[in-house]
Amino acid sequence: MSTLEPPAPIDRTIPPNPATRPGFVLTLGALAAVSATAVDIAIPAQGEIAVLLGEAPAAGAGLVSAYLIGFAAGQMAWGPMSDRYGRLGPLYIALAIFIVAAALSALATTMTVLVASRFIQGLAGGAAPVIARAIARDQGGGPATAKLIATNTMILGGAPLLAPTLGSGILILFEWHALFWFLVLFTGVLLVAIHNFIPADRVKAHDPNFQAIAYLRQVGPILVTKDFLFGMWISAFIFFGYASILGVGAAMAEEHFDVAPEAFGPLFATAAAFFVAGSIFARSALPKLGPDTVLTIAAVLAAGAGGALYLMAEATPPLWAMWGAVSIYMLSFGCGLPSGATKALEPAGAAAGAASSVIGAIGTLMGGLGSWLAGAGILGDTYTSICLIMAIGGMAAFVIQAMALILKPRP
Repeated sequence: MSTLEPPAPIDRTIPPNPATRPGFVLTLGALAAVSATAVDIAIPAQGEIAVLLGEAPAAGAGLVSAYLIGFAAGQMAWGPMSDRYGRLGPLYIALAIFIVAAALSALATTMTVLVASRFIQGLAGGAAPVIARAIARDQGGGPATAKLIATNTMILGGAPLLAPTLGSGILILFEWHALFWFLVLFTGVLLVAIHNFIPADRVKAHDPNFQAIAYLRQVGPILVTKDFLFGMWISAFIFFGYASILGVGAAMAEEHFDVAPEAFGPLFATAAAFFVAGSIFARSALPKLGPDTVLTIAAVLAAGAGGALYLMAEATPPLWAMWGAVSIYMLSFGCGLPSGATKALEPAGAAAGAASSVIGAIGTLMGGLGSWLAGAGILGDTYTSICLIMAIGGMAAFVIQAMALILKPRP
């Protein structure tokens, strides 16, 4: 007569997969949204702050541009640092600097000091999304990473929905300084969340045998792989078109459709809701369909919306028609941003920090170019510029994805 053997004891030394923990997922999403929150929360007060500090209202735009310049530069440094010293050490340092810079912004008494502190804030803020993407890639790549990046994008999409409204509410109750004290509080809470929910690094921290030349030899080939280049440039070109709305969307809506400045927030929120919907779709579809299929969907949507806007560039359609095409473009952005990052990061492995830095920096530069072109008047007035820039972004994304599919190795 055989006897049943007792079950093997559970090995409790093996930690559960952090990607299944809500606290881990939400903390990564909050990291991805740090800079979007820092930029968007100040939008309602930019002109007022400039006036109160003795400058013209237009000088308030420096609060955004200074942050974004620092943000673009910072992203290139924090990723390689996280590959070299581990993810958490550089992240803690960057967020501590971010808190100090936010406090300096709150205490600033001149526009010069405020703009300088915002630049430092951007330098430090570049670490959060870069290292969040790298941590997502550290979970093993494939469906786990894809779902995490899509969830981060979904949470990121909440920033343009909530941050300007939150900023307006803070201004009703307090003076403008409270906007930056809120960022101090938000980042402090985020540091606690990182300590509680982000597990120890899978990347070895401060490897004494680290060799810079060997690291560069590892990173270089990754940055020229087809997956990295196609994934990065598709999302970057879609962002190029989206940034035109960030740059002159409010001015365009007022000039061409008589939308009052205070009504642009709700109008923009409708398009931002499409961005969130796209990221929700990507979160569900990426693990099942893979990044290539989701990128194809995003590219087709972007090209369709861009083509419609190109046809509208010389016409005078009603607001609902133009904004409908913008919203479809935003839907494509919500799909394309996480799927492009997933595809680009797949070959990165232990150099995910450096790869994430390049993705972020190129995306920021392309967004800056789209925003600048929209406001420079080179392509026409604000309405025409937005239509043409979104058309270029959508068509370029479609062409790049078509090339990716043609060059994809056959099984």
